[in-house]
Amino acid sequence: MSPTGTTTSIQTDTVDSTTDAGGDAGQLFLASDEQYVQTFGAAKATQQGLTYEAVADSDSVADSTAADDTDKAVAAADSDTSEGDTAADDDAASSHWSVVKFVAHDKDGRYIPTRQGNRSFGWVHFSGPHNIHSEKVIKAAVNEHPERGSTKTRKVYGAVLYDTLGIILAKVKVIAQYHWETSDHKYKLADTDDKIGVITAFCQGVNKCPDALNRV
Repeated sequence: MSPTGTTTSIQTDTVDSTTDAGGDAGQLFLASDEQYVQTFGAAKATQQGLTYEAVADSDSVADSTAADDTDKAVAAADSDTSEGDTAADDDAASSHWSVVKFVAHDKDGRYIPTRQGNRSFGWVHFSGPHNIHSEKVIKAAVNEHPERGSTKTRKVYGAVLYDTLGIILAKVKVIAQYHWETSDHKYKLADTDDKIGVITAFCQGVNKCPDALNRV
């Protein structure tokens, strides 16, 4: 089945060894979790270990269990980068953390920026440690309705890297703060109508995303 929508692809002979997927990947594609399910069906997604469930704002506040699970996943993914977070407090006074590198909009039209950030959140926080260097990865993930685990001020999005057979090689999660200040109140924007945006992004189950993810 041919990928549809805004899915992007590359031609590659092998997948980076940091992914645990085996076999010849051939041509690789990048799409949101929602797009993958629409393309291959829920049964195929479940077979590949992918679950996608959109959550409306009216349901998100009550979805505390899923939110707690997402927080645990974020904490585990960011464990290798937390040692520099104390020093990141000094970055709060910097005028650079709020600079917007690029912008995405989800399927509900929400404005989700990715800011320069620092060691605590944003591009600086996740791009190096989690090996996500392409804005296409973030934009692909945000190109869906918020997933289960989202709240009114924190949105969860996902994307997958997969081959022509629909075999998933990497599962990306993107967490965005849909509010003018971070949840710990340390970082605030001057405009209360503005949004902090992407807090972190990572590949589930691995410390670093495969290099192939950045080449799609």
